[in-house]
Amino acid sequence: MSTFASPPASVGDRAAPPKLGPWSPADGASSAPAAPAAPGPPVPAKRSRAPSSTWLVGGFVDSQYVVNSNFPANHIFRGTPVTARTGEFSPNLLVGYVRKDPGASPWMLEVAIQAGAAAAAVYAADPTPGGDTSHYAGPETWKHIGRAWGGVRLRSGVEIAAGLMPAPTHFGSFWTKDNWHASITWGYSSVPFVLTGLRALVPLGARAGVNLWVVNGYGTLADANRAPSGLVNLVVTPARGWTLVQNVYAGPEGVDLRVSAWRVLLDSQVVYQRERWGFALVGDYGRERLTWLGGQPVAAWANGMASLRWHVLGGRRARWGMAARSEFFWDHRGRIFGGPALDRWLVGGTYTNDVHLFGALLLRVEYRYDRALGEGGFFYRHAATADDAEGLAVQQHSLIFGFVAYIERGLAAWRR
Repeated sequence: MSTFASPPASVGDRAAPPKLGPWSPADGASSAPAAPAAPGPPVPAKRSRAPSSTWLVGGFVDSQYVVNSNFPANHIFRGTPVTARTGEFSPNLLVGYVRKDPGASPWMLEVAIQAGAAAAAVYAADPTPGGDTSHYAGPETWKHIGRAWGGVRLRSGVEIAAGLMPAPTHFGSFWTKDNWHASITWGYSSVPFVLTGLRALVPLGARAGVNLWVVNGYGTLADANRAPSGLVNLVVTPARGWTLVQNVYAGPEGVDLRVSAWRVLLDSQVVYQRERWGFALVGDYGRERLTWLGGQPVAAWANGMASLRWHVLGGRRARWGMAARSEFFWDHRGRIFGGPALDRWLVGGTYTNDVHLFGALLLRVEYRYDRALGEGGFFYRHAATADDAEGLAVQQHSLIFGFVAYIERGLAAWRR
C-alpha cells in the first residue's frame, strides 16, 4: 500500500492513502464486452443504462493471483492498494451497488458497498482525528463504503452533489474492471481515489464543463483539521473521441493551515478513445512544505504515463484486446512512498491481455516490470518487508492473473 510520509501522530497530520470518478474518462465504463473503458461526454461521463429505467443495480467480484519475482514474506505488493496481495489467490474486491442516473427525474444517487484486500488497503491510512481518543472514524469504520453520494441536475445543466464520490484525478478507476490494465500506475497511487464533500458542475457550452469541489482532504473520509480543501476539474471534449482534463487541487493536509503548508497537485490528461483503439497521456506534479520537520523542507513528486489499448478480435459475445503502458514516478523526500531515500525514481512497463466473455466475465493476463532508481532498494523481497529494511529489491517482475465477474441491470429488467 502506498503511504504518505507524515508528521508524528501527536501533530495530527494525516497520511493520505495511496483514486477516479464519473467525471474522468475512464470511469463509468460500460460493462458490455465491447470495450474495456467506454468514452463519454465531459461531465458527467456517459454510463451504460437500461432504456426502461434510470435505476441500476449491479456488482462484481474481482479476484486475482499475482506472481511476484521477489516473493515477499508479507505477500504485499508495495505501493498500490489495487493489487494489494501477491503469492496467493486473493478476493481482491467485491462490490455491490445501486445507482440512479438523472432522467425524467433530476435526482442522482449512488451507493456502493465493498469488501476485500483492495477495500482494506485503500482506507488503511485514513486518519483518526484526536489519536487514541478518536471514535467513529478510521479504516475499520469506512473500508466497506465504496461510494455514497446524492445530487440533482438542474434544467440549466448545473449539477450539485454531496457525499463520498470518486475523484477525477488521473486516468483510471479504483474499480479495475473499468480499466485498460489489471494494475494501476505509481502516479495513480499518489492521487485521491475518492473525495468526501460537495461538488458543483457548471457546463461551459456543449463541449466543456468545470466541476468545483470542496472536500475534507486528499482522498480521506475523516479530516484532521478544521479547514476544507478544494479541487477544480476542467473537462473539454474538442472532437469526437477526444477528452482533455485539467485538475488543480490545493488545501491544508495537516494541522498547519498556513497557505505555505498546503498540498498542491496539478493533474493533466489527454485521452482518445474509439471502438478499435485508444490512448491516454497523463502528467502530474505535486508539492508540499513539511512544516513539522526541522528546516521546513519542500517535498515534491511528479509522474507521467502513456497507455495504448487496441482491439485484437471478437464480437458481441467474446472480445480480445491488448494494452501497453510505460510510466515514471519521481518522489522527492519520499513524501508519497516513504523510505530513507531523499530522491527516488520509479520506472515501469506493463503489457495486458483482456478477454471479455458474454458481457459478464473478464479474464486477464498481465506482465508488469518495475525498477527503482536511487539509493538502496525499494520493493519488498523475502523477509525484507519494512520500508527501510536491508535487502530490498531494486526491481520487480509481476505476472497478474485476473478473474472478474460482473453484472449490471436496470430495475425494470430485474422485475422481469
